[in-house]
Amino acid sequence: MAERNYWTRMKRNRMSRRGLLRASARAGVGAAGLALVGCGDDDDDGQPAAAQVQQQQDQVEQQAEQQAMQQQQQDATAEEQQAAQEEQAAAAQAQQSGGPVFGGMVQIPGDDGGLFDPAATIHGGTDASIFQCFDFVNYMDEGNVITDAMGELPEIVDDLNFVYQIKQDVYWQDLPPVNGRQFTAEDAVFGYERFSQDNPEFVYKDRYSLVERFEAVDQFTMHVEASEPFAPLLVAMAETGALMVARDVVEQFGDAEVSSNPDAVVGTGSMMLDSREPDVETVLKRNPNYYRPSHDGGKLPYFDGYNIIWGLDNALRIAQYIDGKTDFLWLQWYGELQEIETVRAEAGEDSIVAVPNPVAFGLATHIHTKREPYTDARVRLALHLATDRPSLNAITLGAGVIGGPVAETISPYGWGLDQLSQLPGYRSGDEREEDLAEGRKMLEASGYDPDNVPPMEVWGDFASDYGQVLQQNFRQIGFEVDILELTTADSLAARQNHEFSMITLGQQAAADPDLLYNDLHTTGGQNYGEFSDPEIDDMLVKGRTTFGVENRKAIYDEIQTKLLEEHAPRLWWHWSLPTVGHRPWLQGFRPTPGITPTNQVMNECWFDESRTI
Repeated sequence: MAERNYWTRMKRNRMSRRGLLRASARAGVGAAGLALVGCGDDDDDGQPAAAQVQQQQDQVEQQAEQQAMQQQQQDATAEEQQAAQEEQAAAAQAQQSGGPVFGGMVQIPGDDGGLFDPAATIHGGTDASIFQCFDFVNYMDEGNVITDAMGELPEIVDDLNFVYQIKQDVYWQDLPPVNGRQFTAEDAVFGYERFSQDNPEFVYKDRYSLVERFEAVDQFTMHVEASEPFAPLLVAMAETGALMVARDVVEQFGDAEVSSNPDAVVGTGSMMLDSREPDVETVLKRNPNYYRPSHDGGKLPYFDGYNIIWGLDNALRIAQYIDGKTDFLWLQWYGELQEIETVRAEAGEDSIVAVPNPVAFGLATHIHTKREPYTDARVRLALHLATDRPSLNAITLGAGVIGGPVAETISPYGWGLDQLSQLPGYRSGDEREEDLAEGRKMLEASGYDPDNVPPMEVWGDFASDYGQVLQQNFRQIGFEVDILELTTADSLAARQNHEFSMITLGQQAAADPDLLYNDLHTTGGQNYGEFSDPEIDDMLVKGRTTFGVENRKAIYDEIQTKLLEEHAPRLWWHWSLPTVGHRPWLQGFRPTPGITPTNQVMNECWFDESRTI
């Protein structure tokens, strides 16, 4: 009870000791005043010296708190006024430009991979479609800025304790079994705790492994307590996959159905699943009870819904766009500049708007380190040395950059091409010939059986070209491997169930290099290839429990060096730099640092009067 009273009181006062020190400094009191210490025994009122000192200290602290509160109120008032002015200016500008207005169905090419559970999938098509039905407590917006959503930004009490206030106007969609009830702190606690459950399909289970507890202090207050300092915690709380699923839905359907049954797609997001016909179309409709306000005082989103059109290959996607049948050239977070130029050449310069959108997403070849012949690090390193990164990246048509274990966009931890091009496996010219020669030696020294090499799986809908380049690369060091093309659903299932030998599929990054814990720690939720090395495990733990950019950078530099020089549990070669192409009549689209946060941007988009679809 005492602890509950403490958190309730802190919620009411909203001023921690650390916050008081910061506010006091602004008010001109300073920490020295708060730590006033006296000596001697002058006591005009006859009190003992110690008591007088304590009284003086209490008076100074009281004065400091009053001044701090006044300053805080002034700051808050100024911030509110500025926010109101900015909102009015934005509304005025929107009105002058003929928008924003409500209505219209967005036409988007894509699919969803048949996986719907935020805890279980990193499939980009799902992120772009079904995940519109869910929402965040906080999320990562442009520039990797943590942004409020269903909850306010957290109050940082100390290095271990964080308090989130849940907004009181958020409701679940008016669908069974939640039937439009209010979203509460208990819902947020369940949503986050669920990611950490011991379910082999839950790919984000390690994100919150250093959280001691999530606690609903009252109906709208969530307390998060870490067991030890955890540098990326607030980022992890707001990352791409941190979408909330209701306890009611899980209890009614079960985890397996939440992942695979469209009827279980019930969230707090701006869109509701209306219908889904695999290989044909998914239709989402506007959630009339979504909490975020529009510029004119209504409720977002502006669109009536989305039509996600399935089964479009590259040529058909371009043709459909040129014929005016889609609003996006591809998914709303992905695109190739070369395809945009093709559209401009055929339909005119004004037919498409190009938006650079450096989401942290890439492609890699995941190697199963417990399957022969890849149990031997020498085989994996030989393939790493043989991989021709420039040839693979050329297939992306300018939508990606050559990369290593950490994306360059995760600054300052990721390595760019200038640094990577000096390393074995990334070098060119005569130095690449040296790498190939070293790869042959490693392969021969491993003693692997060339007659028992399992086929290399590739995502047939997307990655077959990459598979063919890799096949040719490996042949240069004498490693022969066949290609097995799989459908999207089978590829995802094979990787998720660890039933592959070497498979080329996407990989998601994050806003923090702690993504490597998720990918490669022995217990990592996305450690599909079952890589395990005690030294790497220890370094990954050190990286997430160390504060300070320079300190952490040194740790992750060492980790990346060891991965590329000693282990090669994956073949890293590509991180995305997509350029989204959309119709000129679609207004309000902007970049985000991840795939799922694009959903938040789409809520604020609208069609102007020039739309012709």
